[in-house]
Amino acid sequence: MDRRHFVFGIGAAAAFSSVARDGHAECGELTAVEFVRELYEKQARLHAAKAPLSQEEFHALFSSDLRQLMQAPRRIQSNAPIGPLLNAFFGWGVLPGTEVTIGKITLVSGNYEGPATVGIDLNYRGESHRILVHAVREKEVWLVANIIHDSGKSLVAHYRGITGR
Repeated sequence: MDRRHFVFGIGAAAAFSSVARDGHAECGELTAVEFVRELYEKQARLHAAKAPLSQEEFHALFSSDLRQLMQAPRRIQSNAPIGPLLNAFFGWGVLPGTEVTIGKITLVSGNYEGPATVGIDLNYRGESHRILVHAVREKEVWLVANIIHDSGKSLVAHYRGITGR
């Protein structure tokens, strides 16, 4: 092998690796980061327009385990404090109509093909927030398995608390 074949081989290997790496997205399938980006951009638009999803559409975005937890009977606590409401996607006290700006979205852990934890920088009411979304694939569809809000409390923990599970 001479220098020309060696350089050609290196170039071909680099080209092939970039095609293989990007090939997943070329087939029309989203990566975990792309799924979370599309989901949050849509939710921000709907939230600002005060146009919530139907209950069926909302639940369809979540993994089967989280969906079962969300739909489980809830315990009614007589001494429960009245306080801010939880927006599943954005966190505590983000009322409908609040403008939410989506910032940087990055893969925190896992694989682009899933399962993955994706970090999202949000801004609303002049404050920066960081959300972590656990994305999984069930039957070739991306779904949300958990969301950890910047308060440190997760969506799963919230629903476990109100359902007693």
